[in-house]
Amino acid sequence: MPEARSFGQQLRDYRHQRQLTQAALAEEVGCAVESIRKMEANRQRPSRSLAARLAKILQLSAEQSQIFCAQARVVGTAEVNSAPKPSGLPLTATKLINRQTELATLQTYLNAEHIRMITLTGPGGVGKTRLALQIAQHSHKHFPDGVYFVDLAQASNVADIGLALSQTLNLPSSKYAWQHHIQLHYQQARILLILDNVEQLVSAAEHFRGLLDHTTNLKLLLTSRTLLHCAGEYAIPLTPLSLPTADAKLNELKTNPAVQLFVQRAQTLNPQFALTNHNAEAIKQICWQVDGLPLALELAAARTRLLTPEALVAYLQPPLALLSTNDPTAPARHQSMHNAINWSYQQISPKQQQLLRQLAIFQAGCTLDAIQAIVPNNNQLDLLEQLASLIDHSLLNMQAEAEQPQRFSMLSLIHEFAAQQLAEQAEFPKLAQRHLNYYVMYCESLSQQLFAARQALLPERENIRAAINWAISTQNWVAASSCILPLAEFWYRYGAAEELQMWLAWLSSQPIDSATQARCNEMQGYIAAFLQSQYRDGQAWYQQALAQHQALQQPAAIADNLAKLGEIAMEQGHYAQALEHYRHACSIHEQLGDQASVFAMHDCQAMVLLRQGQFGHAQQLLQQSLDYWQQQQILPSLAFSLNYLGMIAFYQLRLSKAQQAHEQALAIWQTLDDQRGIASALNALAPVLLHQNQIAAALTAIKQSLHIRWSLHDYDGLAWNLERFGEILSKTDQAELALQCWSKAKQLRDELALPLFEAEQKRLQIHIKQAKQQLTSAQAQQLWFSSQNVALAQLIQTLLGLTP
Repeated sequence: MPEARSFGQQLRDYRHQRQLTQAALAEEVGCAVESIRKMEANRQRPSRSLAARLAKILQLSAEQSQIFCAQARVVGTAEVNSAPKPSGLPLTATKLINRQTELATLQTYLNAEHIRMITLTGPGGVGKTRLALQIAQHSHKHFPDGVYFVDLAQASNVADIGLALSQTLNLPSSKYAWQHHIQLHYQQARILLILDNVEQLVSAAEHFRGLLDHTTNLKLLLTSRTLLHCAGEYAIPLTPLSLPTADAKLNELKTNPAVQLFVQRAQTLNPQFALTNHNAEAIKQICWQVDGLPLALELAAARTRLLTPEALVAYLQPPLALLSTNDPTAPARHQSMHNAINWSYQQISPKQQQLLRQLAIFQAGCTLDAIQAIVPNNNQLDLLEQLASLIDHSLLNMQAEAEQPQRFSMLSLIHEFAAQQLAEQAEFPKLAQRHLNYYVMYCESLSQQLFAARQALLPERENIRAAINWAISTQNWVAASSCILPLAEFWYRYGAAEELQMWLAWLSSQPIDSATQARCNEMQGYIAAFLQSQYRDGQAWYQQALAQHQALQQPAAIADNLAKLGEIAMEQGHYAQALEHYRHACSIHEQLGDQASVFAMHDCQAMVLLRQGQFGHAQQLLQQSLDYWQQQQILPSLAFSLNYLGMIAFYQLRLSKAQQAHEQALAIWQTLDDQRGIASALNALAPVLLHQNQIAAALTAIKQSLHIRWSLHDYDGLAWNLERFGEILSKTDQAELALQCWSKAKQLRDELALPLFEAEQKRLQIHIKQAKQQLTSAQAQQLWFSSQNVALAQLIQTLLGLTP
């Protein structure tokens, strides 16, 4: 017996017999070509009248016409059986990735009798339709009378909704009586209506509610970029796929949802495409650049036909223009990310469009205070309502963290779109100036104790950077210096040396006053000495700044410069000079009544005394400071004192006390997310653990410290790491690699003019002697000198790959 043909197959066969194209048939029957295409693909069913008209135009016999019109009622399956099937659902050609949580919530809602309307919300391209179809494919058991999919992307009013629903449900075609027809035919039916793309139909919410009020078991599953705010509406917000972490390795990337989707789509174009160690970093960057949005990932993956992931990264800066496709089967709004975002943009009011554009002046988000200060709007209540509307339309996000002000932000692709719109407006220069003025005041209001302000500063880093760049572009050196110079410590820890030098070079070329010039010189010294370990250059810059502050009679600035010169002298091994600078600075702070700075200078003097072997005096000063830091809860300084007390305890062989102090310091620096502090504590902790025979723990600690310092280009710290690594390797009978570490550390210290102090030298010589005894004298000497030709990066890669 021949297999039954689906309605779509029959329609296509009869059309071919008449030698009609889809366009010709559509013209004769009086419908859209897209409707014929969907019917032949079993994605749409004709109404009774349309089926009869088709049969007449196709010149079917009476018997053929009867079968044809009957078959029109069972679209979506080739055979007729008693098992209920989803009705006219579009096919899903790809696997759904990482929506288990949302699927579980959606299934729970669909199973709950009291929940009748569910809205999947989220930005364009996040995968709302795909998720709705996934749940629909498995819902026919719960909806024995049918699961129906209705695409409302082209609908613009209630009449369009009526026509689309009538055609899908095979009811009499009606623009206005469709609710009545649905009530008559489906009043008791257990059906699920999936209404796709209703964001432009928010005003029709009462009609959707009316469907539920006049039926018993019908349920609605809506996809929309905005909530309808309809009574009984349950929302399931969809966010982009989770992104890989910055340090994610290959195995972790293989399980990351965003990476999985990109690789899966790329493989549909090139089956040989694979995630490898070679392209892993580039694929990670691509996922970040497109926010983890499924549509953006698919569009980016399509470009792998011509570009490697490494090349694609460069083309995606900025990404919006490249994220497009020529696929004729894709809806117009999904043929590019620009179209997807513009679709949402066109659904909001002109006032909301203006606000979205204005918010693009911010980088990486902003606080409500910043918006109220910068965005022109005299009515603050109206501003709040407009912000809420943008959030409802999935164009704006709001994050709230404990004890932090709430922040508003956009996905980077939406921000790029909004920034393009803003750039075309005459209001941009004035808005940029207001943005600059706000962040100048913001920077000036911050305390010099920037560790305490770090939590506030980090989220605003990109806004402050943008403000500085606008000040430079408008030749406003006063504003630029206000955003750069008070934040020297911050830019040192969370900026880049090249960026700072560019800013400072520009500032120095401006007609700045003597005080500003002195502060520029300080920052140049900071970069040279403490970012690049070029202590001689740093010393020269600070000496210039010191002379300028002395001429201006600025005692606090004089003391700060003396402290920096003291640190530089200490690192170069000039301990007497370092103590002189620190004591002079301490005296000035005492005269100024600055108690915190006095104790800070005590800590600095203790660092020098430790290097001189005066452990008792150093411990006394550190303990006094420790008590003060604990009372005042100044955590960075507390961690500093603890770490140095731990070093003294180690040299005195009080190992348990040393371990406790270093671990306490480490915990504080981890809380503060101070990477340099973390690296320092781990470096100091490693030999303590080693001397207690905790070899695996010691190796883990020193590897973590080495990883941080290598990423920060902290060559001074790397020398310490290599020396400590040598100890561990010598202890585990890896004498050759240990000697390589010590040789490279000595080379670094000689290049940077950073001598090792006496107590540490004595310890190190004992370990070096023991390691050399495992080799012949000639072997040890040859290895020591040949190691200096080994690339530092190569050695560090070897060390980071070691396992306990």
